[in-house]
Amino acid sequence: MSDPLARLDAALHARRDELIELTSALVGADSQIPPHADERAAAALLRARLAALGLPPGELLHDDPARPSVVTRITGAGGGPHLLLGGHLDTKPVGDRAAWTTDPHVATIRDGDLHGLGSADMKGAVAAMAIAAAALRDAGLRLRGDLVLAFVADEEAGGRWGARAVAERLGPLDACLIGEPSGWTRDWEALHLVSRGSCCFRVRVRGTQTHSSLADRLPVVNASVKAAELMVAIGSELELEHEPHPLDGSGPLLNVGVRMHGGVWFGVLPGEAEFACDLRTVPGMTRAAVHGALERWLDRRRARDPQLDAELTFEPGLEWVPWSEVDAGHPLVAAARGAAAEVLGEAPPLAVFPGTTDAPWFDRAGIPTIPSFGPGVLTRCHAPNERVGVERLHEAARIYARTALAYCGLA
Repeated sequence: MSDPLARLDAALHARRDELIELTSALVGADSQIPPHADERAAAALLRARLAALGLPPGELLHDDPARPSVVTRITGAGGGPHLLLGGHLDTKPVGDRAAWTTDPHVATIRDGDLHGLGSADMKGAVAAMAIAAAALRDAGLRLRGDLVLAFVADEEAGGRWGARAVAERLGPLDACLIGEPSGWTRDWEALHLVSRGSCCFRVRVRGTQTHSSLADRLPVVNASVKAAELMVAIGSELELEHEPHPLDGSGPLLNVGVRMHGGVWFGVLPGEAEFACDLRTVPGMTRAAVHGALERWLDRRRARDPQLDAELTFEPGLEWVPWSEVDAGHPLVAAARGAAAEVLGEAPPLAVFPGTTDAPWFDRAGIPTIPSFGPGVLTRCHAPNERVGVERLHEAARIYARTALAYCGLA
């Protein structure tokens, strides 16, 4: 068999069952963000599986030994660009376990989908990248450039212990593709050139904690009511300077009340209440401008309501995760679109990823990054009964292998 792509497809086909088994094993390695768990079990499993695939097991990179990232470099023959295929090992917490119809830590295949925490976000893509690298080797296809696999910790909580800690330690790299799920209504909905940034903050309101029966007899302030007024107002009153992105018109998105807390118990007037928000930002928006806009909004509310005692705080580690963008003319974009067209039958459109990814930390290290092109649908992530299509995982492995071959070149 002399056709390189035919040999590659044959090698991928031979490892179809192994791809699903590896995804399942990763789902079984609990890597919820602390304090629920950490990435150590997933990282250890992955290093052992890389070695079993005949790949370099790589090394553990970390600032905290409990938050390891796995990085392996498959050295090319020389003369080609170096590509990073990347993903994260951590997951959001399980949440309401009673709402799961399967055990979130046991991969279960049902109606063509693999169910389990992290299956779509994004252990399936991690497994597909590892199998793609193994298949390139199985097919006897040596790349000219190096292929690096980086599976990092802490993406779900801002990247401090993951991509932010390791991006500049990866050695020479020319581009990166992150396998975040790239659909929101269907799989492979778009090839995302932009990931929105994130700014997470809390608004804390103080009132009068006292016997609630006195609320009609004394001058008191119900902190929960004041907080509710602010929650309703911020969406229409916050003034954020931005330009809609030319790719698809995307702008910032404010999610109000992602967490709430207030009061003590029945019979007690609330003396303190708090709500948290996450704001998704787009290219051109700056930390200083966003933080300033929030402070000015709260100042205006205080001026209008002398009873309002409120303060704004930014969430440590999540106070500003930057947006990122890769140029549409970058050679990796052409390689990924070409690979997708071969596997899926058509090249997906270019778009802005709705969420925030690790892409800005690789960008900061000088590595142009496609922030999201992977199997899975976002509506199935960060929710009970997370799942990913089994055939979508096989498509991902084929796309990643072809993208590496097209971008790095065949020796």
